[in-house]
Amino acid sequence: MRRFTRNTAVAAAALASAIGLSVSSASATATATYTVTPGGAFTANASNPKLTSGAAILNCASSQAKGTLKSGSGNAGAKLGSITSLTFTGCSVSGIPFTVAAAASSSTPFYINATGTTANHIDGNVSNISAKVTGSGCNVTFAGTTNGWYESTTSTLHVTGGGSLAAQAGASCLGLITAGAHADFIANYALTASQSITSP
Repeated sequence: MRRFTRNTAVAAAALASAIGLSVSSASATATATYTVTPGGAFTANASNPKLTSGAAILNCASSQAKGTLKSGSGNAGAKLGSITSLTFTGCSVSGIPFTVAAAASSSTPFYINATGTTANHIDGNVSNISAKVTGSGCNVTFAGTTNGWYESTTSTLHVTGGGSLAAQAGASCLGLITAGAHADFIANYALTASQSITSP
């Protein structure tokens, strides 16, 4: 009976310790903060961005993003930055011209969110995305979130796809894209002026 009681106490202590560790780890993640230097307005350019959805591959010659980043230290990762303008040029699918109209604006920004640190870069995503792709026989709006990471040494936002970005209801594109189809957007946006994002 004593052995059972002693073993139970040890197990309870181990469980309490594990729970405490889990809570501490979760709290640490939830309270992660980021330092942005200098912050403020930014312009970023990407060459050859690409969107893939269903059987369609949309290639563009270039894209430009404009927006703002928070500045200073102690910033939360959510909405660390905002994209208020996003334009595309020279877009096509299989050589057929297409137009991409992103809804990013000062009233409906796309948000740059930091979610953690890996090696020497900041992991994150871009959320609140909404963009319409139109062309011969196609009219599709994509919305959701796409993943990425920020590299301070080159001041580049790498958009890597994944996330929840998908074609919305009413999507029509010659049977190539249907509503709900996942979309991967791939691009490397190089900022025209240096910006550093770090996490203590």
